[in-house]
Amino acid sequence: MIPTALVVVTMLSLSACAAATAKCRNNDCTVAVKTDGTVGIEILDYPVVFRDLLADTVTVEYAGVSYTIAVGQTTLVGPMSVTVTAATPGRAELRITADHRGGDAAGAASATAGAGPASAGSTAEVRVSPSR
Repeated sequence: MIPTALVVVTMLSLSACAAATAKCRNNDCTVAVKTDGTVGIEILDYPVVFRDLLADTVTVEYAGVSYTIAVGQTTLVGPMSVTVTAATPGRAELRITADHRGGDAAGAASATAGAGPASAGSTAEVRVSPSR
């Protein structure tokens, strides 16, 4: 049986209803985002911010650089490869993988509260639900 970790983190946000959930296995994460504003989460040990969830596009920010990514498009975002698989106003689904050319993320997902990385080959789930 593969060990599973679950971390719940509450963050402050200007948006009344915002959440980001990442399910990761090795260096591959499926991310669901719901926000009318901005929500941040640490994925594969990298801090990522999601904003401007519109019909067919999502803006992803990493290291102060913003990338607007269309549904079906894959973009290199820092050390990660990000694919937007679905986007509607206020909701998005993405696939984020560690780009091995940009560094080794050690197959982990951790919350911004400082939870340690999961061991290689394990599954980790991170939920971020900002509140007022």
